[in-house]
Amino acid sequence: MPAPGPAPEDPAADWERRVVGRSLRAARARSIDRAAALIRAATVLVERSGADTFTVQDVADEAGQSLRTLYQYFESKDDLLLAVFEEVMITYARVVRTSIAGLDDPMERLAGALIAMARLPALTPTDASGGLARLRLRLAQVDPDLVGRARAPIASLLLELVTAADAAEAIETPDVEAAAYVLLTLSSASTNTSTLGNDVGVAPSAPAQVVGFCLRGLGADMTTDWYASVGGRLRLPAAPRRRKRAATA
Repeated sequence: MPAPGPAPEDPAADWERRVVGRSLRAARARSIDRAAALIRAATVLVERSGADTFTVQDVADEAGQSLRTLYQYFESKDDLLLAVFEEVMITYARVVRTSIAGLDDPMERLAGALIAMARLPALTPTDASGGLARLRLRLAQVDPDLVGRARAPIASLLLELVTAADAAEAIETPDVEAAAYVLLTLSSASTNTSTLGNDVGVAPSAPAQVVGFCLRGLGADMTTDWYASVGGRLRLPAAPRRRKRAATA
């Protein structure tokens, strides 16, 4: 006679599953809220200082949380700063997409996005734009692959726009990914020059000129007036107000 198998476990009552589910959802929401508060605090410090010279204790103090809590969610300062950069890239891509929302033509949308990317540093407080540019360079030294993944929102948007312009035969490229890579690389170099200082040794060009030069390499030969028209229809955020200097005696 075969030995009896293990007794089946009693099925959990439905209320138990509901209680566990609510508990896990509540814990997840608390974790996201606390981590987001720390990311916001670190972002404020980057923008305020124009660098990342602050300590993790400074971040915890700014967020009103303990250092122990910070290390529950981020294993190091670089891990936290990477999260800051990820959030910045999500916002950056959203702003660029909003800036071209009024444009329908694929070529205008591509050119408009590139012009917006070139103009945005001037529409951001100097300390903030410089701090974020330095942050990207530092993180790229630590783990370039993670930085590349963090830039996925803007890279995906640019690839989408290049693909649409190519499909409309507004540009000519045998490889849309390669074209998007070149455009994003040139845009990043231009942004670094405008935020961290011109180390090229040649006077910089206006954003529309840079964009026109880049797109001519893809077979798009538009006039100066055309770029001016596209740039004039972008929905960009307002430029920051300059702080008034205190009057001297």
